[in-house]
Amino acid sequence: PMEEPDQEPLLNKSMSGGDVRVPMKVPPGGGIKDYGHSRPGYCGSTNLWISVGIAVPCAIAYMFYNNWLLKKAPFPLLVTLLQMVVLLICTQVARHTTSLFSSAANGAKDLGWGSYLLRVLFVSLSFSGYMILSNIAMTKLELSVIRMLSSTQLMFFGLGFVLFGFETSTRSAACHIIVSTFACIFICIASSTGGGAALGLAAQLGANWLFSVMILTAATAFAEHRSLSAGDLNINDADDDSKYSGSRSSAPPNSPSDMINQQQPQQQHIPVAPSSPLTLTLPSIICHAAPVATIFTLLFFLATESYTVTWEQVAVVGLPAFLINGFLYFASVLCGSVVSIAAPLPVISLTTAGVDAIIVIGGVSILGEKIGWGAVFGMAIGWSSSFFYRRSREPPSIPESNASLRYYKGEWIPQEHIPEMVETGDLVLFTSAPSLTGKGIGSAAVRLGTFSAYDHVGLVLKTSAGDTRLIEALAEGVSVSAWRHFAQQGWHKDYCRIVLRRLNWPSRGRRGHLGERLEEFADGVNGKRYGLNLCGLVCGGALRNWNDPERTYFCSEIVAEGYKFLGLLPPNSCAARYVPGDFSESNELALPEGVTIGGEFKIAFSGRWEGFEQAADFAIRSF
Repeated sequence: PMEEPDQEPLLNKSMSGGDVRVPMKVPPGGGIKDYGHSRPGYCGSTNLWISVGIAVPCAIAYMFYNNWLLKKAPFPLLVTLLQMVVLLICTQVARHTTSLFSSAANGAKDLGWGSYLLRVLFVSLSFSGYMILSNIAMTKLELSVIRMLSSTQLMFFGLGFVLFGFETSTRSAACHIIVSTFACIFICIASSTGGGAALGLAAQLGANWLFSVMILTAATAFAEHRSLSAGDLNINDADDDSKYSGSRSSAPPNSPSDMINQQQPQQQHIPVAPSSPLTLTLPSIICHAAPVATIFTLLFFLATESYTVTWEQVAVVGLPAFLINGFLYFASVLCGSVVSIAAPLPVISLTTAGVDAIIVIGGVSILGEKIGWGAVFGMAIGWSSSFFYRRSREPPSIPESNASLRYYKGEWIPQEHIPEMVETGDLVLFTSAPSLTGKGIGSAAVRLGTFSAYDHVGLVLKTSAGDTRLIEALAEGVSVSAWRHFAQQGWHKDYCRIVLRRLNWPSRGRRGHLGERLEEFADGVNGKRYGLNLCGLVCGGALRNWNDPERTYFCSEIVAEGYKFLGLLPPNSCAARYVPGDFSESNELALPEGVTIGGEFKIAFSGRWEGFEQAADFAIRSF
């Protein structure tokens, strides 16, 4: 197993200049920290297939019953309103009488009303809009077409994963988004005949989009809440900040916090995750979203459809029929959630495809619906794309026999071990935490515009004194910051993912004067202004010399210029043409012969990103 790419250990780059192929031992007092959660599918095969056997009939029964109800009472807003009322009652009763939503209640009680409503409001509006548009589409389209369009939800989720920072392999995501988009086009073209079909297609696609927004927004709020509950690190390292200054080094080395730390016994701090981890499920999202979503749906109904409802027709159908519809939806969500939590990712894809196939076959044979072969072909493409996308997101296996000796891909590396492991020339890539601030929106635009998982990159410098520093270009200018300040100043809280890539040189050509060279570069660029050279980024035009007083830099440009200075990139290349994603594992840089950059290893700060990993896993299981 050691030869498999997914099992590549993090290799020790010896401080004494030895062979780079020596495996890195875990520093004394530490061990492999598992900041993720258990591999899915741990409930046992019998319980898993029982859950699948219950969830599939519930989903099918709800779709056919809801379709029948909307044919008898074609008032989608009224149907949605009564569904919301039933969901509100069911979730609140279950929350206060069972332990079904205990984690949701525990998470809510830690927040003030303002923070709680801010997190819930957008999720609630998305949920209400999703339900309304779904019911509108059901009055305009055939049931089989609706399920076919649902098979292409990956195109919305894939874009959302990149935008919200959940995506780690943008090359794979791009392929699947393109395939799912073509599948959706096939289905739309084959189903665009008949009155109201265009409106129905638009409504269903809008519903799919709002569902992805609801899931990703809820996942982001969950990750943010988990990050706020993570403990702070106590860093006792001391190093000299007198040589370098910059926006990253805002606190002096002899600040009160440092003095307090120096008075404490020196001991290694092992990151610990919150003692009562929260869980994220679709029923828990509905539990929080139902009250506001019900109010919004009621207001929208009173403003629009209430004037056109034929109450005599509603009375003929009967109130119990509407309530049963709400109960069926709640049951389908509850049972489907069990499968999404317990099943491996391929089983989730196969279960969803099975539900779609049964509904399509039932729509054709029972309801007499007509579908084109182009739509069937598009649905098959959508299924295949979702299956292989989820399959690619399965976490790699980690051999337990070697777990105490080495770090493997997919594992978290405690940040306090980083100074002992890194050397000059290593890369640190960042994914900014999603937010509605200017920085959050700008970072999301960078990821989406470059279609990359990362929006920032820094270059490691190991000084002659042995200090570990990071060369970065930030909005305030170029800085050369001590690594320990990331935890002390809380800079890591701006990001939802930080990964390390190791620069590997041939064993006989090890480093040498590399550190001194990069120190010279750091002295020359430290404090320079931040600036985005659009001409150089687009056209690759000639730029000023690296140490020109008027030269400005952005994050990936300063890293590329540093690599050019070290002779790792061609001297005639334009540093401004590089973006953060060019330094990720999914891209290959043109490096000198024998020089490589290793895989990506996640860096952990006190368990802060455990919630983000769980939120990403929840999102990948929800479409």
